[in-house]
Amino acid sequence: MELPPKLETIEQCPLCGSKEKRFILTNTDRMHGIPGEFGLNQCLKCSVFYISPRPTLKDLSSYYPDDYPSHQERQALHGVSILARKLFEYLRNTVLYEIYHYKNYENKSRIRPSIIAKPIAYCLAPLWERARFNLPEILPYSENIRALDIGCGPGYYMLALQKLGYKTQGIELSENAARIGREKFKLDISTGTLLEYRFPDNYFHVIIMNHALEHIHNPVDVLREIKRILHPDGITIIRMPNMNSLGYKIFKKDWGPLETPRHLILYSKQSLLALSGIIGLRLKSFSTKASKDFILWSKEYEITSAKGMNTYGRTSNVSLFQKFCVAILTVYEKILVASGKDSGEELVAVLTK
Repeated sequence: MELPPKLETIEQCPLCGSKEKRFILTNTDRMHGIPGEFGLNQCLKCSVFYISPRPTLKDLSSYYPDDYPSHQERQALHGVSILARKLFEYLRNTVLYEIYHYKNYENKSRIRPSIIAKPIAYCLAPLWERARFNLPEILPYSENIRALDIGCGPGYYMLALQKLGYKTQGIELSENAARIGREKFKLDISTGTLLEYRFPDNYFHVIIMNHALEHIHNPVDVLREIKRILHPDGITIIRMPNMNSLGYKIFKKDWGPLETPRHLILYSKQSLLALSGIIGLRLKSFSTKASKDFILWSKEYEITSAKGMNTYGRTSNVSLFQKFCVAILTVYEKILVASGKDSGEELVAVLTK
């Protein structure tokens, strides 16, 4: 008989060490239905949210079954014509060459000559973020930029970074996800955690943590290691759920990105500032983004909760009216973000030394 995964109780904040906390709620594994109840607490000193009890580091992998969504191979996009994709690549290449001066795009298909292309590229400003593969910032072009993706999954972000000319390495806890990246995409992905590898000082120019930091037991130790291996002119890009979001305030226990118990520690701008201050990293930029999918995810959980259904994972049992409500909430969230509120579902930050 297989024993249930072991849990540990956290007596103090995993960021600042304070024992002063506020209990918020108790939640379960809504995605896969693995047994266990997990309390969500908020530190009264640094404002970070953390679960206790939580899976031990040794048993955490038990909560990542083989069908965990982020570890799967993505399906090809449907409904997007080849012509549309080629047009977007044509415009992306123009922006990367004319705006960001990426020399490796000089000989690729793009608008020419520059006297025509540059004004057009500036008119495409709303597409600049998508053109740079949704990165909040990219470094000036160099043939020697080294990038590390921590918690890279099968390596889709690494493929985007390679298109910018970056030399990429990845670290992934899931052997299944790492194998997909190594075998299908020929990527350099190591299995394990960052602290298991001893990279040289000041080595990486770009370090990515795309929805990875919230999965980590020991963020202080990991960020200290990131600071050591980050180049003095480098950047660390962090994306994760935002506990100050409109979605969390509305849905609470049903908010999908709580992702209990895989999301061990959850952040807002205030707690991320506290963490970066402890480490000695500087918060260069911060923003939040609205997400219709995150709100829809939460609405799906709200529906199953209201009906008392013992189903797990995402569901398509959403009425047209409920989808309309999700669309209205998404628009409202976008208005809040545009007005300067940190209310988006996703937090995006750039840290430097």
